[in-house]
Amino acid sequence: MNLIPTPLEFDSLKNPPKQIFAIGDLSLLEIPKKIAIVGTRKPNPYTKLHTQALSKMIAKRGGVVVSGGALGVDIIAHIGSFPRTIMVAPTDLDHIYPSSNAKTISQIYSQALALSEYEAVSSPRAYHFLQRNRLVVALSDCVIIPQADLLSGSMESAKLALELGKPIYVFPHRLGESEGTNSLLSEGKAKAIYSPNEWIEEWFGGLFVPQSDEVLEFCERMPSFEEAYERFGEKIYEYELEGKIQRKNGVVYVL
Repeated sequence: MNLIPTPLEFDSLKNPPKQIFAIGDLSLLEIPKKIAIVGTRKPNPYTKLHTQALSKMIAKRGGVVVSGGALGVDIIAHIGSFPRTIMVAPTDLDHIYPSSNAKTISQIYSQALALSEYEAVSSPRAYHFLQRNRLVVALSDCVIIPQADLLSGSMESAKLALELGKPIYVFPHRLGESEGTNSLLSEGKAKAIYSPNEWIEEWFGGLFVPQSDEVLEFCERMPSFEEAYERFGEKIYEYELEGKIQRKNGVVYVL
């Protein structure tokens, strides 16, 4: 855990952090497009699917996803965009919270970036989550809330985003579902993402696209492990350990 210069984005806050600690790849802070994705800890299958897909698209187009490492939408967004992701923690970085996300958060520490304003907070209280959320919003160019209840931390994040002039986007939901994001839509405070491809073109049309990864492109076809190993050798084991792919019933899948 290293003390770093406070990112300039936090100067826009009424209560900016006095200090910022970091573990991981600090170059992610320099990426010109940082997108916050935050939401419910209990996403429905529709939200899970599209959160992961959009996060992956953002990373492939050269952006970075910022979130809070929480259960549900947050951790799905981190996984989908890994390793182009920044996690802001509600605790110090010597402690991993929540412990159920320890595997992914440990990978963020080693291959992505984790930030915290706390030097010694081992167990978060309610206000730590709101403090964490303000940094997620301030660091980002816009905020995507895939799903949220009316009374939730995500809605507080939306309120701050509006105060800071950050665009808010939500997924369209059926009546009675995700009443928080539906209220943002009905009040004209957010725009709906009806087409992820069109949203990506709007935000990343002219942005540099990273070089393709031939291993992941090959594994997108869901080859057998034997086929993948024959072509790429020990590199397949490396990708598996890094959480980029997984084996199931002898078939390789991209995560």
